[in-house]
Amino acid sequence: MPGHNIGIIGAGPVGSLMAAHLARNKENIYLIDIKEELILAIDQQGISVTGTGDNFQTQVNGTGISAAGLACFDVNLYFIAVKFNFLDSVLDDIKKIFKPGQKILLIQNGIDNEDRAAEKLSPDDVLRFVINYAGMIVKPGTVKMSFFHPPNYIGALSDKNESLAQEIAGFISDAGLETVFTPEIKKYEWRKTILNAALMPVCATTDLTMKEAMEFEETRFLTEKILLECIQVAKKLGYEYEADFVEKGLAYLSGAGHHKPSMSLDLEAGNPVEYVYQPIIDYGKEIGSPTPYLEALTRVVRILENQKRKSKS
Repeated sequence: MPGHNIGIIGAGPVGSLMAAHLARNKENIYLIDIKEELILAIDQQGISVTGTGDNFQTQVNGTGISAAGLACFDVNLYFIAVKFNFLDSVLDDIKKIFKPGQKILLIQNGIDNEDRAAEKLSPDDVLRFVINYAGMIVKPGTVKMSFFHPPNYIGALSDKNESLAQEIAGFISDAGLETVFTPEIKKYEWRKTILNAALMPVCATTDLTMKEAMEFEETRFLTEKILLECIQVAKKLGYEYEADFVEKGLAYLSGAGHHKPSMSLDLEAGNPVEYVYQPIIDYGKEIGSPTPYLEALTRVVRILENQKRKSKS
């Protein structure tokens, strides 16, 4: 039933869309972000959602600019929606105020984030979410949903939290973001990251939108090669997908539309780039399943990132 007390850390597209949908459904939402202009706008005018799906405006219950600020609210669930580069520092902040019975749900891209969280807290404290929606901040207080390919997935590290994960899936679905529980959350986080890996570095190195990259023969070729490499790494680690996953993956990516992935946007803005798929390269090296196409393009992205950083300094 409505009325869960949820602290969402990260007011970017993922966190803002989650916060808006849950707040509209009468959950108690406290939204945190270090970007004061975002928080000030949300505090004054709420969150406006545009784009795919429902367009609406709603208010959250409270805001702040640091995780420590959540200590004054009766929060029982922490949703972490920051980029995975910043996960460790956010976990350190939460650990200072974390109380028995509270839980953390990671709603961010990447592989093994939940294991990093469990090392700092415990497996009993952590749940994992795989996001199948994306968006962009149009301006402070306004977020556009680019797409939503339901469902999202949620899983628990500990069997003790399976019923809680199912409950969370229920109230997030009720809020308009269809979510299902799975006991195989690792399989789904790998699936999502494989799809990210297939197109993110291709777009970032060519300055193409996702749709453009899938329509141009040469970049589509690179995307398919990366997809095949990543699937092979996953298979060797025990994550088996349907026989037509390559075809389904390419079809999914072809429908991404005329917008750029977050890696491209971060590169353009001179922000730290989030290499969510780096674990695939690392695992591939460990198990003897190389990813030469993915690694080569990633090296180019790192060069471009370094050049952008120098130009800003």
